[in-house]
Amino acid sequence: MKKNLLALVVLLCAVVSANAQSFGGDADRTPRLSAGFGAGGTIGSHSGDYPAAGSVDVKLEFPIASSPVSITASAAYTFFVSKDGYYFGYNSNEGNYSSGSLASFAPVMLGARVYAGKLFFEGAAGASFNLNSNHSDYTSKTVALVLSPSIGYGFRFGSSQKFGLDLSLAYETRLESNKSIILYNDGMGNSYTAGGYGNYNQIACHVAFSLGL
Repeated sequence: MKKNLLALVVLLCAVVSANAQSFGGDADRTPRLSAGFGAGGTIGSHSGDYPAAGSVDVKLEFPIASSPVSITASAAYTFFVSKDGYYFGYNSNEGNYSSGSLASFAPVMLGARVYAGKLFFEGAAGASFNLNSNHSDYTSKTVALVLSPSIGYGFRFGSSQKFGLDLSLAYETRLESNKSIILYNDGMGNSYTAGGYGNYNQIACHVAFSLGL
């Protein structure tokens, strides 16, 4: 396993090095602002209760001069939908009402994107903020570490390459503890514990529309 991982890292470094040597500063290598959305499925400990996931996000991309590497900064709203779905409505008798539930988070990340032509590889890490009104129903952490690797393809349009469309496949994980949590202890040896929540993991397809700045 370690040998395979090392071989993959060496191969990726070789691809990056080859592209860096041949990269001449294409016209589309300018700072870009993008906005997009994602839809996918949940994997791991929450896949039974929250099988579907989605997101909306904005991202800034800053290219490093004369290289295929860009620095990225992003903010998003990510949600996991319960197996019964989610519906929100209003009527004059009950007022606002809803069925099902959403586990909602706001990841803010910094990362790097490496281009091999129009193909790109990206890795990002940051903080995922809990947006749930009663966070103990979904997570034990108000703020948690979030990681997201992805692979995609960037289309650029027009003679100036100002407008773009990025299609990508991404994995995202919000790191949670699997250990039981002590919620109450009366000091006499009696305590109430809750089971660990586990990571929120998703695999999703992303579509983003970008604009060169």
